[in-house]
Amino acid sequence: MSRTSPWPPPNYQEGDYRDDKKRRLPKGHTGELSSRLLLLDEDLEDMLASLTVDDIFDEGKSGDCRKDRKRKSNQDNAGDLVNRASDDLLENMFSSLLIKDSALASSASIRSGKHASVLVLDENILSVGNSDCTTSTDCSAPESRSLSSEEFIERVNNLLLCHEGTGVEVFEVRFDLNSTHAAHLDKWVQFASESGAQSVVLNLRKKGISCSEDIVISSRYNFPLHCFDGEQRSSIRKLRLVNCIFRPPLHCNGFSSLVRLFLKHVTVTDSDIQNICSCCTILRLLRLGNCNDLVNLRISHEILLYLDIFRCKKLVSIEMHATSLAFFEYDGHEVSINYASTPNMRQIVTKLGDINCSLPKDLNAMKLIKKVTLTFLSPSKEPRCILYLKKFSVLQFVNLFILPSWNNALAVTYLLKATPSLKRLRLEACSKQHHHLDNFGVSWPEGISLDKLRTVTVGGFTAQAPLIGLLAFLMRVATRLKYVQIDTHHHICKGMGKWVREDVGDKAARDHARNAAMATIALKVPPSAKLVIK
Repeated sequence: MSRTSPWPPPNYQEGDYRDDKKRRLPKGHTGELSSRLLLLDEDLEDMLASLTVDDIFDEGKSGDCRKDRKRKSNQDNAGDLVNRASDDLLENMFSSLLIKDSALASSASIRSGKHASVLVLDENILSVGNSDCTTSTDCSAPESRSLSSEEFIERVNNLLLCHEGTGVEVFEVRFDLNSTHAAHLDKWVQFASESGAQSVVLNLRKKGISCSEDIVISSRYNFPLHCFDGEQRSSIRKLRLVNCIFRPPLHCNGFSSLVRLFLKHVTVTDSDIQNICSCCTILRLLRLGNCNDLVNLRISHEILLYLDIFRCKKLVSIEMHATSLAFFEYDGHEVSINYASTPNMRQIVTKLGDINCSLPKDLNAMKLIKKVTLTFLSPSKEPRCILYLKKFSVLQFVNLFILPSWNNALAVTYLLKATPSLKRLRLEACSKQHHHLDNFGVSWPEGISLDKLRTVTVGGFTAQAPLIGLLAFLMRVATRLKYVQIDTHHHICKGMGKWVREDVGDKAARDHARNAAMATIALKVPPSAKLVIK
C-alpha cells in the first residue's frame, strides 16, 4: 500500500469488507489469503498501534509541511492519515478492522516477504493423512457427521506435532470445549505463544446451546495467562475469547502488546477490566459482550479509541475516563453512562431495547462529537416528548431507530429542536404496519429552526401515518434541504452505527408504500431538494 496514500487503497469500494466472508478460502492447515486484505489489516494495526490523541485531533499542524517531509515512523504516518480523514472514512476504517477476523484464511504473504501460517482449527479441520493438501476444496473432512471432542482433540494434537511451530501469524480454535479439556487447551495456547502468534482466538461456545447457562458458565475454560507472561515479550496483538474465564492480575506483562481485545460470554469482573486497562497500555479497541459478571464498569485508559459494550445482563453503570476515546457503542438495557471524561468523542451509538434514548447531558463537553445513533422504540401510549432545556449545537448527524407512533414522532421534533446545527437526519422505522395519511391533530412544537439540515433519509417506510406527518413537518421547517431519500426496505444497525439493508418483505406492500410516498410526500418536498424513493 502506498505511503503517500495510505487509505483508502486505489481500488477500495465502500462496503467491500462485508463481502470478505464470501471471498474466504476453505479452512485447513495452510492456504493463500488475498494480499490486499492482509495489507489492509496490517496497515490498520500499525496505525492503531502508533496513534495518540494528538495524532487524531491536532488540526493545527500544517498539512503541506507533512507532505514535503519524509515520514520516518508509523506514528507520523498514522497521525497524518487520521487528521486528513473524514468521520465517515474513519468509520469505514474501524468497521473494516472490527470484522477482519472473518476474512482470515489459512496462509498469507505479508509485506516483509516472509510466509506466516494461519491455523484455524474447527470442525472442518483436515483429516489425518491430508497434510499435503493446501487450498483444495477436497481438503475438508470426508465425513459429514460432527466431530466428537475426542476426535477433534486428537486431530489438533497430530497437526501441531507435525507443525514447525514458527511463523504462526494467526491461531484460532473454534469448537465446543470446556474446562474438562484444559490440559489440551493449555498446550495449544502455549504453542500459539511460543510460535509468536499475533492473533489468538478461542471460541469455545457452541451455537444453540440446549443445556443450562449455569452449567456452561461453571465449566468454562480458564485462559492460561502464564503462557504469555514469560521473560520474552509477548507478540500477541489481537485476542478474542468466547466462553472462557479471563482473570488478569494487576501486574501482568503478557499483554503489553495487545491492540484489540474482544471478550464474549466471558467470566470477567469489574476489577478484571481495570487490571486489563492497566496492563494493556497500547490497547485501542475493546469489546465486551454478554459478560454478565460486570456491574459497575469503569474504563480508565489514556489511548483507547473504540469501546463496544453489549448485552451484559447485570450491568448497572458505565464510567469512562478515556481522553482519546472516539467511538462508543452500547446495546442493552438502560444503564447509567458517564461520559464526563471523554473530551475527544466523535460518535455514540446507544440502543436500549424498547426505551426512548435521550442525548447525554454532558454532550456539549465533547467538542468533537458529530454523530449519535439512538433508539426511539417506546410502544407507550403516553406522551414521551423529550424536552431539552439547552441546545446541543455540536451535533451534525443524528440516526434514530424508531417505532413510528405519534408520540415518538412528536418526541423526535423536540430532539431536533435541541440540535439546530443538524445537517443529516436518518429515520429507520421498525413498524411493519401499513398506514395511509389520515386526518390527525398533532400540535407540532414551534420555534424549530433547521436551516442547516441538508439530507433526510428514511428506511423501513411503509406509509405509516405518524412518519408521513413527521416528514411533512420537516419539509416545512427545513427550508434548505438538498436531498430526501425514502426506502421501503428495512435496515439493521451494525457495528459503528452502519446500516445494512435487508432484502426481505412483501413486494406488493413496498409498491403500495412507494405510491403512498409519491402521493403524500413528493408534493411537499422543497423545489431545491431531490427526492429519491426506493
